Amino acid sequence: MPLKSETMSNVLKILLWVLVALAAADLAFSVIYAIDQDVFFDQFYSIYGFENIISTVLYLIIAVVYLIWIYRVHMDLNRLFLRYPRTPGSALACMLVPFYSIYGVPSTYQIIGNHFRKGTECVRREGEWIRGLSIPLVLLILVTQVLNRLVSADDVSGALLLTASSVALILYAIFLILCMLVSNGLRKAEAEISRNTQAEADASSEALAEWNDAEGSTISLEKKE
Repeated sequence: MPLKSETMSNVLKILLWVLVALAAADLAFSVIYAIDQDVFFDQFYSIYGFENIISTVLYLIIAVVYLIWIYRVHMDLNRLFLRYPRTPGSALACMLVPFYSIYGVPSTYQIIGNHFRKGTECVRREGEWIRGLSIPLVLLILVTQVLNRLVSADDVSGALLLTASSVALILYAIFLILCMLVSNGLRKAEAEISRNTQAEADASSEALAEWNDAEGSTISLEKKE
């Protein structure tokens, strides 16, 4: 059975790659701003403003796609792993409920990582990475929110703008890596479970065929007697 999150995973990865590229461009503009503000305002400010508009629109699109993706990912997790503790609806609540999301976002990846680690051997590496990346995630989210408020002021220092751009780039890169790890882990788990199911079906068919052969031989012997 195909993964329900496969299509959204591909879409989200493409969008996150674009967002990371824009964040890298934003970091480059911040470096210019920190070095020479006159050059920045004379030659790069209009491009910087356009990049900010594109990034904001893309961020909003990604937010919607991400919520759909996390919902479908948990549909797959509940199908692939018995007694998975978080339903698709509760996963959405972890992302959307104010203040609770500070705990809900990293805990969601902690649970995914733990089940990958304890599941099939083929997804153990992904589980380790997901658990490891979920730890700094909450800190980066909080720091990004604080820095964005500070950067929105009229007079911003070059060091502050450079710090905000660097943290945003790291945060977006981590979300991209997590998306790739979760997607790869689900694909591997699905393939492993399909192979095991097929192997069990083949073994059952062979056992049934042997039983039918044995039963047929017994009937033949009884008729001869």
